[in-house]
Parts: sequence; C-alpha cells; structure tokens
Amino acid sequence: MNFTSIKRRKIHEDVAEQIENQILSGGLPEGSSLPSERKLMEVFHVGRPAVREALLLLQRSGFIKVASGGRTLVTRPTTANFLDQLSSSARHLLSSQEGERSFQEARRLFEAAIARNAAEIATKDDIQRLEVALMANRQSIGNLDSFERTDVAFHLTLAQIGDNPVFSALHKAIAEWLALQRHIALRVSGVENSAYRSHEEIFQAVADHQPEQAWQAMDRHLRQVIEQYEQGRGNEK
Repeated sequence: MNFTSIKRRKIHEDVAEQIENQILSGGLPEGSSLPSERKLMEVFHVGRPAVREALLLLQRSGFIKVASGGRTLVTRPTTANFLDQLSSSARHLLSSQEGERSFQEARRLFEAAIARNAAEIATKDDIQRLEVALMANRQSIGNLDSFERTDVAFHLTLAQIGDNPVFSALHKAIAEWLALQRHIALRVSGVENSAYRSHEEIFQAVADHQPEQAWQAMDRHLRQVIEQYEQGRGNEK
C-alpha cells in the first residue's frame, strides 16, 4: 500500500477560509467593512504577506471588493465571479483539439436547451426583443465585424429570456471562450447568410412557442457552426 505525504495548507488559505466562513455565517454582513490589514495580522497572528494573499484570494472569489478610499467591503459571490475563476482552465482546455470538441458539444447542448426553454416561456416582450436582435443581425450582413457582434447579441437575448442570471452568465462566458472559433467560422464564404437563416428559424420557433422545433433549429445551427469552423481553420493552414 502506497501513501503520499500530506501537504500542509498555506497560512493565507487558512486566513481566507476563516474570513469566508464569517461572511457566509453572517458574522461579517454584506456591505460591512473588513478589519484593516493590521487588525487582521493581530487577530490571526500572521504577517502582512499572508493577510494580503488571503485578501487577494477572497477578492478573486467575489467575497470582498476594494471600494473608493481603499476600504475593503464584504460582498457576495456572483455567477460571474465563479465563471471568471474558470476562465484560465477553459482557455487551457481550448488549446487542444479534444478540448475544443468538448466545448463545442457543451455549447450545442446548452444553447439548444436555452432555445427550448425560451420557446416554452417567452412573453410578448421577450419575442419583441428577440425580433429586434434578429433584425439587427440581418441589417449587418455584409459587415463582418458588425455581424459578429449582432450574432452574439441574438444568442444572448435568447439566453436572457426568463431572467435567469446563470443562463446569461454562462452564455457570456462560453461566447468569450469560443470567440476565436466564431471569428474563424464567420470568415467562411456564405456563412453570414446561412447563420442568419438559422437565426430566423430559431426565432420563429420561439415566437410560435414550439419547443421541439426551437431545440432542433439551434442544434442544426450549431452543428453547422462546428463544420464551418473546421472549414475555416483548414482555409487558414
């Protein structure tokens, strides 16, 4: 039987964990000021470097923020904070072909489900906003940079139906992580028109409250995007 030696945790991780527990338990309420670095050094019997590293860790996690005047305020983590922490890992995965395929498939399943959900719950106002995004996308055909922006905006408007902040944050993160792939795919001849036609199909299914058709339209669209990306990447070689 083989065992490896147990590594002792770093001091700043223990400091950060205790402060985090105080925030989660309400001992340090949201909006309150965190004690000064000197006070934290005294409370934890540690040096300034350990306190500063702990504060950086808490800031990255979304538990604190530095306000005007240098005050450190207690906050609550958001979905965006969580996804920001995943960004470096996501970019690392995207550096390999296997990672690329995994993200493409994840996006396809996620956005197809988003389209289905939108078709089930969209209100008149939601449909009007989605139609405005669709028209902006149509008007940008012929201008690649504008088309790329309105393409992202159409998909984001779809994800915002239902006002679920997790859906919106996930969509924004995935759109950012796959930005290069989208940029390459849209450089393939004829892609703008085919992408817009797909957007029209998705919009119509949502407007008609047809969940299965919305799912299928988005699935077809993103399968085409994957194929176009592969074609565009081949053209660049």
